[in-house]
Amino acid sequence: MKTADRQAMRRIFELQCNICKAMAHPIRLEIVEVLQDGEVSASALLKSLGTSKANLSKHMNQLTAVGITEVRRDGRNAYYRLAHPDIHQACTIMRSILYRQLKKGERITTLMESSRRA
Repeated sequence: MKTADRQAMRRIFELQCNICKAMAHPIRLEIVEVLQDGEVSASALLKSLGTSKANLSKHMNQLTAVGITEVRRDGRNAYYRLAHPDIHQACTIMRSILYRQLKKGERITTLMESSRRA
């Protein structure tokens, strides 16, 4: 790989890490889930998430700073949307992987418990 290509890939990996860091909170993952169908007002997000306005603002600032969400303001109201629909798809893929790992772990635990009883 050429030096320029390697540097470009490293930059992309850095940006990917920034996105992963921003997503590393359950409320932010829940926000992505809520926004999957399109734009949602801040007040609707507050109601859906059951969090404080200050807490929502903190999470939305982090998601917007790395380009996961975008905000549209209409007077005093803020409306959020995913910057790219693929973000929700990436989260869905990760949940699918985690679900399969959990199920595999449950099967292993069941087998271990069965062998202890025998």
